[in-house]
Amino acid sequence: MNKLYPLSLLFVLTAMLAACGGGSSAKAPVAVSNFTLTPQATKTLRFTWDDVADETEYRLLENPDGMSGFTQVATIAADTTSYDHVVSLPARINAQYILESCNANGCNDSITVFVNSSIVDAIGYFKASNAGAGDYFGRALSLSADGNTLAVGAYREGSSAIGIGGDQADNFANSSGAVYVFTRDSSTVWAQQAYMKASNTDAHDLFGAALSLSADGNTLAVGAYSEDSNATGIGGDQSDAMASASGAVYVFIRSGATWTQQAYVKASNAEANDWFGSALSLSADGDTLAVGAYFEGSNATGVGGSQADNTARTSGAAYVFTRSGAAWTQQAYIKASNTEANDYFGYALSLSADGNTLAVGAYREGSNATGVAGNQRDSTASASGAVYVFTRDTGNIWIQQVYIKASNTGAYDYFG
Repeated sequence: MNKLYPLSLLFVLTAMLAACGGGSSAKAPVAVSNFTLTPQATKTLRFTWDDVADETEYRLLENPDGMSGFTQVATIAADTTSYDHVVSLPARINAQYILESCNANGCNDSITVFVNSSIVDAIGYFKASNAGAGDYFGRALSLSADGNTLAVGAYREGSSAIGIGGDQADNFANSSGAVYVFTRDSSTVWAQQAYMKASNTDAHDLFGAALSLSADGNTLAVGAYSEDSNATGIGGDQSDAMASASGAVYVFIRSGATWTQQAYVKASNAEANDWFGSALSLSADGDTLAVGAYFEGSNATGVGGSQADNTARTSGAAYVFTRSGAAWTQQAYIKASNTEANDYFGYALSLSADGNTLAVGAYREGSNATGVAGNQRDSTASASGAVYVFTRDTGNIWIQQVYIKASNTGAYDYFG
C-alpha cells in the first residue's frame, strides 16, 4: 500500500541524506592514487598523480626532516597531475610528502612518499666506461661554467691506449691514467662524450691527476705530473723518457662533440722529479694556463729568475702559458718572493676568470708572519704555509701583488 508523507518530512529526509553523503556535492574528493616523487638533477622534487573527481584544489604537505611534522607548502590547481617543488635536495634527504585532494567539504590524504627511497635518482652517479679496481676515478674533477661539461680524472687507470677513444680494455700500462668527459643535454641526461689518454701513454705517468676546463667546456688541460720526457716548452719530443717524473700537461679542444689534443706542454726547465702538472688552472676563455710544479728546485725569487740554480730543493715554481689562435707559448716563470727549500710553492693555484690574477699556495712555507705583507724572513713557524697573489698588466708582465698568511699562523697549519 502506498503511503503519503507530509512535505515537511520529505525535507527532513533529504537533508539527512545530504548529511550522510547522499549527494556528490556534499562529499570530499577521494584520495589521489599513484602519488609518486622523482628527484630531478636541477634541485627539484617532481610529484605526479592521477587526477580525481570533485576536487577544487590540491595541497602539498611537507615534513622536511621526517620529524618536525607536516605543513602545507603549495596549493595546486584542480585538474592538475604534476607539480615541481624546488628545494635544497641535501636538506631534504629525510623529507616526507602528502598530497591532499580538497573541496569545500574537506580533504583526503594521499599515501606518504619518502625522499630517501629515491634520492639516488637526483645525484648524477658517474662511473668510468671501463671501471676497474684501483683506477681512482674521481681523483680530479672540473666543471664548465654552465655545468654541462664534466671532466673526471682516473690517474691510476691502466690502459695503454693513446689519444681519444682508444682501447679501454688493454690494461698493459699500469697507472698511466685516463680522463673521461661527460656532457648533459637539455633534458638533464648525462652521457660520456670522450675517453682520453695522453699522446705518449706510459706506465706510471698519472695522466689525469689534475684537470681544468675553460668556462665553455671546450678547452681542457690535463696534468700528468709523473710523465718522464726530457722535452722542454711546447711540442717537444715526447719519446725521450730521460727525466723521470718531470711532468707534462696536455691541452685538448672540442669542436662540436669531437675532442683533439692541441698541445703538449713541458716546463722551460723540465727536470726529473719536478712534478710539473700537479696543479692546473685555466682562465675562463681557456687562453691562459697556470701550471704548478711544487717539487721544482731553483733558488730564484719572483718572476723570471734563473731557472738553472737548483739549490733550493722542492721550493716549487709556477708557470704561465698563453694561447694565440692555436699556438701556446710560455709567458712567465714564477717563484715565491721568499723562496726556500721544501716550501712546495705551486702545490695549489687558481686563476681569475680573465686570467690576470693568479693565487699560488705554498703550504710548507715557514714564516711566522700573520695577515697580509708580513715578515717573510722569520722562519720560525715550520710548514705554517703561505699564499702569494700575482697580477698581469696590459704589457703581459707579471708581478707579485701580495704575500698572505693566516691571521693565526701556527707551525704545521699547511695554510695554502
